[in-house]
This record gives sequence, structure tokens and C-alpha cells, in this order.
Amino acid sequence: MWLKNLSRLVAGRIKDRHQTFVCNHCLHPFSNKDILDRHIPHCQRHPPQDVKYPNPENPKECTVEFHNKAARFRLPFYLVCYFESFLTPSEHGEDVDAVKATNIIDEHRVCGFACHRVSLYPEYQTDPLVYSGPGVIDKFYEHVMRESKVISGILANDRDMTSLTAIQQTMRTRQHVQSAVERLPNPITK
Repeated sequence: MWLKNLSRLVAGRIKDRHQTFVCNHCLHPFSNKDILDRHIPHCQRHPPQDVKYPNPENPKECTVEFHNKAARFRLPFYLVCYFESFLTPSEHGEDVDAVKATNIIDEHRVCGFACHRVSLYPEYQTDPLVYSGPGVIDKFYEHVMRESKVISGILANDRDMTSLTAIQQTMRTRQHVQSAVERLPNPITK
């Protein structure tokens, strides 16, 4: 396809309706030719970007899945939180940013949250605390600080370890023997 005027093609993407100067490499519109001329040498250094979408016929390609289970960092406790918010027109208008490239139109106003403690130990899990009303963020921080104190108290409570079962003792002995064998120097063969 031959495009005669790139400025007209991208006219709907910008607020002003005057002529723009478009980079042929990245299709970014600029307000004047001097800025475009300064941009082009930097843009040409990078290879063109190629967007590849997953094949919808191949479920392995379409689904994101975590495979490296050994790289996990298991935590004894964590908080799962969910926030509800709604969009409201911005009170600040266009004067917020010194850079005119960003124009804030709407802001997210938090109106409620749900938060519950998850643990490897079922006796320490909690039901979700749900709050909606005035001062949502203040209530959320109060809840998180309260949970922090409770979790710190649980972790500070030293308990004796339970004895290993016979199977666990056997596995532990095998692991020790295997690690000792791995640390032995390699025999020199002639």
C-alpha cells in the first residue's frame, strides 16, 4: 500500500489538527520538522519492531505458565488484596504535567478493598476483610499494619520442632550421604 501523506494518516491520534511530521521508522508524529530531524538518527539505530501474536490453535503458546518451580521463594505469610475504584474526571486539568505529551483526563478513586491473610499453615489464614466507605486508603493502611503486628507475633513465637518420622529421617540421611559423596575429590585415573 502506498501512503501519500502520513500526517493525514495519524491526524486522529493527536489533539491539534495542523500538519505533523511523522517518523517513517516508528510512526511517531512530531510537531515540527527540526524535532523529527533530530529524532531520525537515534531511531534508525534500532531495528524495526516486529509484533508476534501467539497462535490461538496452540494452547501451549497462548497460555502463560510458570515452569521454574525451583526458583520460587516460599513465604509463610502474605496478604492478598483487591481494590475497587471508579474513574472520575480529573480536578487538575491539563496544567498537571510540564510535558504536554501526557494529558490526564480521569483519575482512579478508590472506593473499597478486600484483604485477607494467606499462609502455608491453615490455622493462620483469615477470611477477607471487606471495607467500603470514607477513608478507604487510611483503613487499608491500618489493616496492613495490624496484620504486620499479628504476623510478627506469630513468627516471634519460638516453638520446638516436631520429631522427624522414620521416612523423613531416612531421606535426610540419604541427602547427607549424597552431599558428602559429591564433595569428595575426583579420583585421578592413569
